[in-house]
Amino acid sequence: MGKESRIRFIFRSILLIAFVILFIIDKNIIINILDYNIILSIKIYHLIWFYMMVETLFLIIPYTNNNSYNGKLFLKHFEVVEKYNKEKLEIYIKKNNKKAVIIMGLWIVANLFLYIIYSYYNLSIAYVYLVFIIYYWCDMFCVNVWCPFHRIIFKNRCCNECRIYNWDHIMYCTPFLLIKSFWTYSLFAISLFAFLQWEYMIIKHPERFAPITNKKLQCGNCKYYCRFNKMKHLKSRNYINKEEV
Repeated sequence: MGKESRIRFIFRSILLIAFVILFIIDKNIIINILDYNIILSIKIYHLIWFYMMVETLFLIIPYTNNNSYNGKLFLKHFEVVEKYNKEKLEIYIKKNNKKAVIIMGLWIVANLFLYIIYSYYNLSIAYVYLVFIIYYWCDMFCVNVWCPFHRIIFKNRCCNECRIYNWDHIMYCTPFLLIKSFWTYSLFAISLFAFLQWEYMIIKHPERFAPITNKKLQCGNCKYYCRFNKMKHLKSRNYINKEEV
Protein backbone atom coordinates (compact mmCIF):
# COMPACT_ATOMS: atom_id res chain seq x y z
CA MET A 1 0.00 0.00 0.00
CA GLY A 2 2.99 2.32 0.13
CA LYS A 3 6.55 2.90 1.31
CA GLU A 4 5.67 2.35 4.96
CA SER A 5 4.01 -0.96 4.16
CA ARG A 6 7.02 -2.16 2.14
CA ILE A 7 9.38 -1.21 4.97
CA ARG A 8 7.24 -3.19 7.40
CA PHE A 9 7.28 -6.18 5.07
CA ILE A 10 11.08 -6.08 4.81
CA PHE A 11 11.43 -5.71 8.58
CA ARG A 12 9.06 -8.60 9.30
CA SER A 13 10.81 -10.77 6.71
CA ILE A 14 14.17 -10.19 8.41
CA LEU A 15 12.53 -10.87 11.76
CA LEU A 16 11.01 -14.13 10.51
CA ILE A 17 14.29 -15.37 9.01
CA ALA A 18 16.23 -14.57 12.19
CA PHE A 19 13.55 -16.21 14.31
CA VAL A 20 13.52 -19.42 12.28
CA ILE A 21 17.31 -19.67 12.37
CA LEU A 22 17.35 -19.29 16.16
CA PHE A 23 14.44 -21.71 16.47
CA ILE A 24 16.36 -24.36 14.55
CA ILE A 25 19.56 -23.80 16.54
CA ASP A 26 17.92 -23.84 19.97
CA LYS A 27 14.34 -22.96 20.90
CA ASN A 28 15.47 -21.76 24.33
CA ILE A 29 17.50 -18.95 22.75
CA ILE A 30 14.26 -17.26 21.69
CA ILE A 31 12.77 -17.54 25.17
CA ASN A 32 15.97 -16.19 26.74
CA ILE A 33 16.07 -13.21 24.35
CA LEU A 34 12.46 -12.27 25.03
CA ASP A 35 13.06 -12.64 28.76
CA TYR A 36 16.27 -10.60 28.71
CA ASN A 37 16.27 -7.84 31.33
CA ILE A 38 17.22 -4.47 29.82
CA ILE A 39 16.94 -2.16 32.80
CA LEU A 40 14.77 -1.79 35.92
CA SER A 41 12.99 -5.10 35.32
CA ILE A 42 12.01 -3.99 31.80
CA LYS A 43 12.43 -6.94 29.48
CA ILE A 44 12.45 -7.37 25.71
CA TYR A 45 8.91 -8.72 25.63
CA HIS A 46 7.72 -5.59 27.50
CA LEU A 47 9.01 -3.44 24.63
CA ILE A 48 7.32 -5.69 22.07
CA TRP A 49 4.09 -5.47 24.06
CA PHE A 50 4.31 -1.67 24.17
CA TYR A 51 4.98 -1.41 20.43
CA MET A 52 2.04 -3.65 19.52
CA MET A 53 -0.26 -1.85 21.95
CA VAL A 54 0.58 1.55 20.48
CA GLU A 55 0.21 0.19 16.95
CA THR A 56 -3.30 -1.06 17.73
CA LEU A 57 -4.28 2.14 19.56
CA PHE A 58 -3.29 4.15 16.48
CA LEU A 59 -5.60 1.90 14.49
CA ILE A 60 -8.73 2.22 16.64
CA ILE A 61 -8.55 5.96 17.44
CA PRO A 62 -10.05 8.13 14.65
CA TYR A 63 -7.60 11.01 15.20
CA THR A 64 -4.51 8.83 14.70
CA ASN A 65 -5.85 6.66 11.88
CA ASN A 66 -4.91 8.44 8.66
CA ASN A 67 -5.38 5.63 6.12
CA SER A 68 -8.62 4.83 4.35
CA TYR A 69 -7.89 1.10 3.98
CA ASN A 70 -7.87 0.50 7.75
CA GLY A 71 -9.74 3.66 8.74
CA LYS A 72 -12.75 3.58 6.45
CA LEU A 73 -14.93 2.81 9.44
CA PHE A 74 -14.44 6.43 10.54
CA LEU A 75 -16.33 9.42 9.14
CA LYS A 76 -13.08 11.24 8.26
CA HIS A 77 -12.46 8.67 5.50
CA PHE A 78 -15.95 8.79 4.05
CA GLU A 79 -16.85 10.82 0.97
CA VAL A 80 -20.35 9.96 -0.15
CA VAL A 81 -21.26 9.08 -3.72
CA GLU A 82 -24.32 11.12 -4.58
CA LYS A 83 -27.53 9.23 -5.40
CA TYR A 84 -26.03 5.78 -4.88
CA ASN A 85 -28.13 2.65 -5.31
CA LYS A 86 -29.15 1.46 -1.82
CA GLU A 87 -30.21 -1.94 -3.10
CA LYS A 88 -26.80 -2.54 -4.67
CA LEU A 89 -25.13 -1.50 -1.43
CA GLU A 90 -27.21 -3.96 0.56
CA ILE A 91 -26.38 -6.81 -1.84
CA TYR A 92 -22.68 -5.87 -1.83
CA ILE A 93 -22.48 -5.85 1.98
CA LYS A 94 -24.45 -9.09 2.40
CA LYS A 95 -22.25 -10.88 -0.12
CA ASN A 96 -19.06 -9.77 1.64
CA ASN A 97 -20.48 -10.57 5.07
CA LYS A 98 -21.20 -14.16 4.05
CA LYS A 99 -17.62 -14.57 2.83
CA ALA A 100 -16.30 -13.00 6.03
CA VAL A 101 -18.24 -15.54 8.12
CA ILE A 102 -16.68 -18.37 6.11
CA ILE A 103 -13.19 -16.97 6.68
CA MET A 104 -13.77 -16.59 10.40
CA GLY A 105 -15.07 -20.16 10.62
CA LEU A 106 -12.02 -21.52 8.79
CA TRP A 107 -9.72 -19.42 10.98
CA ILE A 108 -11.25 -20.77 14.19
CA VAL A 109 -11.07 -24.38 12.98
CA ALA A 110 -7.44 -24.02 11.82
CA ASN A 111 -6.34 -22.52 15.13
CA LEU A 112 -8.26 -25.07 17.18
CA PHE A 113 -6.31 -27.73 15.29
CA LEU A 114 -3.03 -25.98 16.20
CA TYR A 115 -4.13 -25.69 19.85
CA ILE A 116 -4.90 -29.41 19.98
CA ILE A 117 -1.45 -30.26 18.60
CA TYR A 118 0.21 -27.86 21.05
CA SER A 119 -1.60 -29.36 24.03
CA TYR A 120 -1.39 -33.01 22.97
CA TYR A 121 2.37 -32.91 22.41
CA ASN A 122 2.99 -30.51 25.30
CA LEU A 123 5.11 -28.29 23.08
CA SER A 124 7.42 -25.53 24.23
CA ILE A 125 6.15 -21.96 24.40
CA ALA A 126 8.64 -21.23 21.61
CA TYR A 127 6.20 -22.89 19.19
CA VAL A 128 3.57 -20.31 20.11
CA TYR A 129 6.03 -17.55 19.29
CA LEU A 130 6.84 -19.29 16.01
CA VAL A 131 3.18 -19.40 14.95
CA PHE A 132 2.78 -15.76 15.94
CA ILE A 133 5.79 -14.60 13.92
CA ILE A 134 4.56 -16.54 10.87
CA TYR A 135 1.12 -14.94 11.18
CA TYR A 136 2.74 -11.54 11.73
CA TRP A 137 4.78 -11.92 8.57
CA CYS A 138 1.86 -13.24 6.52
CA ASP A 139 -0.05 -10.06 7.31
CA MET A 140 2.44 -7.92 5.35
CA PHE A 141 2.94 -10.62 2.71
CA CYS A 142 -0.76 -10.40 1.88
CA VAL A 143 -0.59 -6.63 1.58
CA ASN A 144 2.60 -6.45 -0.49
CA VAL A 145 2.85 -9.67 -2.49
CA TRP A 146 -0.19 -11.94 -2.76
CA CYS A 147 -3.38 -12.21 -0.73
CA PRO A 148 -5.59 -15.34 -0.84
CA PHE A 149 -8.52 -13.39 0.61
CA HIS A 150 -8.28 -10.86 -2.22
CA ARG A 151 -7.60 -13.26 -5.08
CA ILE A 152 -9.67 -16.30 -4.11
CA ILE A 153 -12.46 -15.28 -1.74
CA PHE A 154 -13.53 -11.63 -1.94
CA LYS A 155 -12.05 -10.86 -5.36
CA ASN A 156 -12.10 -7.17 -4.56
CA ARG A 157 -9.91 -4.68 -6.39
CA CYS A 158 -7.36 -3.99 -3.67
CA CYS A 159 -6.66 -3.59 0.06
CA ASN A 160 -8.44 -0.23 0.11
CA GLU A 161 -11.85 -1.90 -0.14
CA CYS A 162 -10.93 -5.07 1.79
CA ARG A 163 -13.83 -6.32 3.95
CA ILE A 164 -11.58 -7.80 6.65
CA TYR A 165 -8.58 -5.46 6.66
CA ASN A 166 -8.70 -4.77 10.41
CA TRP A 167 -8.91 -8.45 11.25
CA ASP A 168 -5.12 -8.67 11.03
CA HIS A 169 -4.45 -7.84 14.69
CA ILE A 170 -6.80 -10.42 16.13
CA MET A 171 -5.51 -12.99 13.64
CA TYR A 172 -1.84 -12.72 14.54
CA CYS A 173 -2.61 -12.28 18.26
CA THR A 174 -4.69 -15.47 18.38
CA PRO A 175 -1.72 -17.71 19.40
CA PHE A 176 -1.24 -15.56 22.52
CA LEU A 177 -4.33 -17.19 24.03
CA LEU A 178 -2.07 -20.16 24.78
CA ILE A 179 0.19 -18.06 27.01
CA LYS A 180 -1.40 -17.27 30.36
CA SER A 181 -0.09 -13.77 31.02
CA PHE A 182 -1.37 -10.23 31.42
CA TRP A 183 0.88 -9.15 28.55
CA THR A 184 -0.44 -11.67 26.04
CA TYR A 185 -4.08 -11.50 27.13
CA SER A 186 -4.08 -7.69 27.01
CA LEU A 187 -2.74 -7.76 23.44
CA PHE A 188 -5.46 -10.18 22.42
CA ALA A 189 -8.08 -8.08 24.24
CA ILE A 190 -7.21 -4.86 22.40
CA SER A 191 -7.05 -6.71 19.08
CA LEU A 192 -10.49 -8.16 19.86
CA PHE A 193 -11.74 -4.62 20.49
CA ALA A 194 -10.37 -3.52 17.08
CA PHE A 195 -12.19 -6.45 15.46
CA LEU A 196 -15.50 -5.73 17.23
CA GLN A 197 -15.21 -2.02 16.48
CA TRP A 198 -14.75 -2.80 12.78
CA GLU A 199 -17.68 -5.21 12.66
CA TYR A 200 -19.97 -2.87 14.59
CA MET A 201 -19.25 -0.01 12.19
CA ILE A 202 -19.98 -2.21 9.18
CA ILE A 203 -23.41 -2.86 10.67
CA LYS A 204 -24.00 0.78 11.61
CA HIS A 205 -22.43 2.48 8.56
CA PRO A 206 -22.16 -0.03 5.68
CA GLU A 207 -21.94 2.86 3.19
CA ARG A 208 -18.42 3.65 4.42
CA PHE A 209 -17.13 0.21 3.38
CA ALA A 210 -18.24 0.07 -0.26
CA PRO A 211 -16.66 1.78 -3.29
CA ILE A 212 -20.12 2.26 -4.81
CA THR A 213 -20.96 4.61 -1.92
CA ASN A 214 -17.58 5.89 -0.69
CA LYS A 215 -15.51 7.86 -3.20
CA LYS A 216 -12.33 7.41 -1.17
CA LEU A 217 -12.40 3.67 -1.88
CA GLN A 218 -12.56 4.14 -5.64
CA CYS A 219 -9.37 3.66 -7.64
CA GLY A 220 -9.66 7.05 -9.31
CA ASN A 221 -9.45 8.78 -5.94
CA CYS A 222 -6.81 6.49 -4.44
CA LYS A 223 -3.50 8.10 -3.49
CA TYR A 224 -1.74 4.93 -2.39
CA TYR A 225 0.89 3.07 -4.35
CA CYS A 226 -0.08 -0.57 -4.88
CA ARG A 227 0.71 -3.49 -7.13
CA PHE A 228 -2.46 -2.82 -9.11
CA ASN A 229 -1.46 0.75 -10.06
CA LYS A 230 -0.87 0.04 -13.74
CA MET A 231 -4.53 -0.62 -14.49
CA LYS A 232 -6.45 0.94 -11.65
CA HIS A 233 -6.87 4.44 -13.11
CA LEU A 234 -7.94 3.04 -16.48
CA LYS A 235 -10.51 0.82 -14.83
CA SER A 236 -11.74 3.62 -12.60
CA ARG A 237 -12.98 5.73 -15.53
CA ASN A 238 -16.09 3.57 -15.71
CA TYR A 239 -16.00 2.55 -12.06
CA ILE A 240 -19.59 3.37 -11.16
CA ASN A 241 -20.88 1.82 -14.36
CA LYS A 242 -19.20 -1.51 -13.67
CA GLU A 243 -21.16 -4.30 -12.05
CA GLU A 244 -20.43 -4.09 -8.34
CA VAL A 245 -22.41 -7.05 -7.06
